[in-house]
Amino acid sequence: MSEPALEVSGLHKSFGALDVLDGVSLRVDDGEFVSIVGPSGSGKSTLFHIVGGLIAPDRGSVRVNGRQANGRRGLIGYMPQQPALLPWRTVEDNVVLARELAGTPRRKSRALARQWLGNVGLGDFARAYPDALSGGMRQRVAFLRALLSDRDLLCLDEPFSALDAMLRAEMHRWLLDMWEEHRRSVLFVTHNIEEALLLSSTVYVFTRRPARVLERVEVPFPRPRRDEVVDDPEFVRLRRRLTNLLKTATLKDRAT
Repeated sequence: MSEPALEVSGLHKSFGALDVLDGVSLRVDDGEFVSIVGPSGSGKSTLFHIVGGLIAPDRGSVRVNGRQANGRRGLIGYMPQQPALLPWRTVEDNVVLARELAGTPRRKSRALARQWLGNVGLGDFARAYPDALSGGMRQRVAFLRALLSDRDLLCLDEPFSALDAMLRAEMHRWLLDMWEEHRRSVLFVTHNIEEALLLSSTVYVFTRRPARVLERVEVPFPRPRRDEVVDDPEFVRLRRRLTNLLKTATLKDRAT
């Protein structure tokens, strides 16, 4: 059996007197799409910063593809909440940024970027600048930048939170199609329970800060997964269950 793409074990993290993570453990198997849902400020972004090697945990370990990864950068592809495209670089230049920083030959990276931009309907915008793109187009460029980083694990931190409902639904379909084709390992953070159930094979429910894993929920729907799954009675039941779990966690934390 292959090593999991990501294995997080007993992570604790505090910033001074502020406890943020309290023994968080989770895993993402090879080619699996895993989501984390939880209240705002529950430490999900801090977890991503630890997984990405930007900060070190106080206790616990992170393993990426079976290798110790505490404090090691450059092992994951990362997409933040905002596209964070560099306005002075063209779309093509933004897409190749991670590969450029990794020292990949420029000509090879640009050829790959042009191919992928064509694949996602942005071939005519390769020489454009980010301010010429719509919100959904900028999200696609940011996702391609993470995808072309050539890392086995992609960490997506609420990438669709700023989009309106229609554009968000369009991006869900696009991301699902991309994932079905390439099956990269994904850890996805969201506040949206329906989004998590639509996209994921496994959902981890976090408590309020300091974050703990309240429950791990397996999502049973077959793939390829279509939009109509949201009307399935089992989907509705799972959505209600996750909503109640988050309410329970909030009430318990307020009581303490």
